[in-house]
Amino acid sequence: MTYFADLTPYTYLERHEDEPGLTDEPWPDLPLLNVGWLDAAHPFPTGAPPDGLMPALNDLAKTRAHQTRGYHFCEICIRDMGEDAREAIRLGVIARGSAEFQVQGNGVVYAAPQLLLHYVSAHEYLPPAEFCAAALRAMS
Repeated sequence: MTYFADLTPYTYLERHEDEPGLTDEPWPDLPLLNVGWLDAAHPFPTGAPPDGLMPALNDLAKTRAHQTRGYHFCEICIRDMGEDAREAIRLGVIARGSAEFQVQGNGVVYAAPQLLLHYVSAHEYLPPAEFCAAALRAMS
């Protein structure tokens, strides 16, 4: 997976906004921003998530905006496991993802990898406040 800084314009997969019927995005006219595109080489904010964020993310992540081929494994887990990472991948104990989900905010849409749930729960990643507020609002 590619690293993108939080709240930067989304550029990972092409949007099909100019081709009627091809968009799989519920809000194709709003700007799309990155959230949670982490890797092991870049620091990220940490902290306790707001109450209710994990259940909201679990529900939101069930609706995939983009499904890709193959899997991406958590690079942070791989880095932390060192030499044991290859065996952990083989055994299926390292988190992996292959899709994205979206959350509508105030005049924007946030695009996040499904691994964001793992990053929050296992690595204490704290997404931007405006993303958290949008995720909580979407579930109320």
